Amino acid sequence: MRHRHLRGQRLTLAALDDLLENGTLADWRPVLARVRREPDGDVATKIETLLRSRDYEETGALWQAVIADARGRAASGRSAR
Repeated sequence: MRHRHLRGQRLTLAALDDLLENGTLADWRPVLARVRREPDGDVATKIETLLRSRDYEETGALWQAVIADARGRAASGRSAR
């Protein structure tokens, strides 16, 4: 799915907002992989900012869990699959 604000794979706040709101699992896979690789990186931080700014209903809980899991794995030295 083509998302508004997504320019050359730059994940701006606007692009991530659109992905969280309208994306499918296929759209989310690259973002999930990035959060797992960099749980304290800019994408995870931007997602947290978005989650604090508005209600994403069910997807908000999913993304909070993904970030928490990635950080837990990083803290324990385990790699995310």
